[in-house]
Amino acid sequence: MPFKQWLQKLFTFKRAEPAPAVAPGLYHALQEEDGAYTRFHLRVERDGSGMLIADANAAARLNPSGVLIARGLQEGWDEAQILAALQAQFHGATEETLREGVAQVEALFESLASPGDQYPIFNLDDPALSPRGAQLIAPLQADVPLAPPEQLVPLLARLWEVGIPHVCFLAPQTFEPQHLVRAVERAEDLGLIAGVRGTATALGDEGLLADLVQAGADYVRLLYAAADAETHDALCGAGDHAAAVAIYDWLEAREICAVAEVPLVAGTVERLEETFAAMAALGVDNIAFVAYATTDAALDDGALHADALPQVAALVEESSAQVQMRFLWEPPVQRDPAQPLAAQVLQGPRASGDVSIRLEPDGTVIPPRGPYRPAGNLLTDEWERIWNDAAFRVYRERVEAPTHCEHCPGLAICAADCPREPAGWSQSTRGGAA
Repeated sequence: MPFKQWLQKLFTFKRAEPAPAVAPGLYHALQEEDGAYTRFHLRVERDGSGMLIADANAAARLNPSGVLIARGLQEGWDEAQILAALQAQFHGATEETLREGVAQVEALFESLASPGDQYPIFNLDDPALSPRGAQLIAPLQADVPLAPPEQLVPLLARLWEVGIPHVCFLAPQTFEPQHLVRAVERAEDLGLIAGVRGTATALGDEGLLADLVQAGADYVRLLYAAADAETHDALCGAGDHAAAVAIYDWLEAREICAVAEVPLVAGTVERLEETFAAMAALGVDNIAFVAYATTDAALDDGALHADALPQVAALVEESSAQVQMRFLWEPPVQRDPAQPLAAQVLQGPRASGDVSIRLEPDGTVIPPRGPYRPAGNLLTDEWERIWNDAAFRVYRERVEAPTHCEHCPGLAICAADCPREPAGWSQSTRGGAA
């Protein structure tokens, strides 16, 4: 069966009882073949469905029967044990069908173990990866500003406990390099997917990059505003474009996953075609787009007006399809006129997409869209209370409501919220970051 069909395959066995076959939570396992190891995370939701993530690179959605098979394979069960568990939990399928299901999930493990150089991108309209239709126990990623190890270590332990498998450390322009290395090391020790985000001038030391890779960093995400160095450096700092090209070359030579974060403002939108070409030449095929938006028609500093966002999104999605690049839409960031546009671009989005959270070093949890409104504290509050806080309820109501319209029915950016609607943007946070 073609790989794309694996990602959309949902088994249809009838549940024998309401309790899920595998308890909700996060399960981690290593698979070895010919001396190569693949790290698998199985995230099981409340309704028994789940997601299988391989080496932070590829993911597939499974329904409850697929989850049971996957968990059995992780535990080293043989086919007879898995079939017995399926027959005890599900009715309405012949033994032949059950055997086919086991073979399919075995093949899925093999396919996910070698997907190529990819970044765990989850757009809400991706049929295999969308969190809709599943009772998510937690988001899939946390974006965490870098802090000293004594602050981050307990946060990382809690992320694992609540079932969030992916953390991205947000590096400021100046920081203590060993803090970032130790953060990645600790995430790796726990089995978390770990990435780092920053500018090339902040992360550009080869010694630091080598240390991060040695510590277990799964990917490096750099700001890349435009192929034109002058446009890029005006937003990201003098010399940053040359540093970004050097880092991307370094990552490509070592087959390490590279991600480009492209800020969408007037100057960068005009150069999208050449930016895509430059990314392809550098071997970067994973791109996150962040639109900096406003409703103020009088503001003329490069921010995009709300009414222009669908047109810009259409251009981005058509262009990425033509060059076969994978893209992620970050929630649009509301332009803060109290600070320069370049400062806001350096701060970046609050969180990476709609299945992420912002986690501050003090434990404060913030949804990815809307006002900067704390939902609780990961260190002091039970996760159930945080996940059911009004801040997340309001967020879920927005992203679960139909947002596609006759004007732009096929745009991925519209899957979570209408990009024209400021209530769905990422609004200002403490300290001015968006």
